[in-house]
Amino acid sequence: MKLNKRRLFCVLLLSFLVLFVTACGKKETVTTEEPEDISAGFEAKKDYIETTKDDTKIYRMPEEEAEVYGNLKKGVDLSRTGVKGPWTRIRLNDTTLYVKSANVKETTIEWITEHKTAENQHIVFIDPAKQINANAEKEGLFPEDDPESENSKAKMGRASVGVSSGLFEYELTLSVAKKLQKELEQKGYTVVLSRTADTVNISNAERALMGNRSDAEILVRLTASASSNAESKGVFSLIASATNPSTKDMYQDSFYLANMLLTDTCLATGATRLGVYQTDKTVFLNHAKRPAATIQLGFLSNGDEDQHLAREEYQEKLAEGIANGIDAYFKYIDEKGETPTEEVTTEEATTEETTTEELPEE
Repeated sequence: MKLNKRRLFCVLLLSFLVLFVTACGKKETVTTEEPEDISAGFEAKKDYIETTKDDTKIYRMPEEEAEVYGNLKKGVDLSRTGVKGPWTRIRLNDTTLYVKSANVKETTIEWITEHKTAENQHIVFIDPAKQINANAEKEGLFPEDDPESENSKAKMGRASVGVSSGLFEYELTLSVAKKLQKELEQKGYTVVLSRTADTVNISNAERALMGNRSDAEILVRLTASASSNAESKGVFSLIASATNPSTKDMYQDSFYLANMLLTDTCLATGATRLGVYQTDKTVFLNHAKRPAATIQLGFLSNGDEDQHLAREEYQEKLAEGIANGIDAYFKYIDEKGETPTEEVTTEEATTEETTTEELPEE
């Protein structure tokens, strides 16, 4: 009997120890919140916000002591998923993160849709001037000129090069052209580029003929000059003259285009405005059969301006300004419903002889 009592006592004691250990084990496993519990209490949102200042901190948890995921510049768009007190919940890189609500504001993001693209049927031809190799062979200055005559020019001149950056003109113009293409396509335009590489061999006349053969309504050329005067700086545009035998019927449209390109480019970049100049010494403009203008992006021969031109951020501003100028031109044309008939005097576009700045070499 005593043996049975002893066995019973041992069994009860062993059972108690098992229950105690098990209970302790369960208690130890419930020590932290599950990740989804961190976001509890957030009011659900499904829209977009943008940062309102530079160095905006993005946190892994909604508390200032939490690990900082990264810092963002002002104006960065973010997808908002929730709000709770002073914190905003976002999705970034497929990760749930948090930002202080005081550092963001609501914004609207317009995505390009098939409907929006269909509303804009305009086509633009962009020629990034120059190429990696010059071409000394001759071509006629005007379409009717014999390449063997005195009235001819080299098919492609040498590219300018940045005095401090070492950036070649053909690199700069193509870089800006690609950024411009992106800007315009986001606005719904169709864009045709004369080249997408530096190693092409396409003459100035051939580039204009490419634009003529396309369905483009305007031809825009991008250049970057070098001047003998190292102080020369700023942006200007070029068009063929009002008396040009090949293009005089398009003079007014070309002037409006050049003026709007120049105005918006200077607004976007803060560059010095040098004006709209007319010249009959460029093969590209003489061969154009559509309204055409050259926009001179700046002077690679000026050390400070060269440094600006070499920066991606500045090139983005150039592209934005040129795109805005093209947009303004077509808005004007669309509102008129026809070619502008308002008279534009030749004095509004200055002749190249009245300026000491050097025109871009073809």
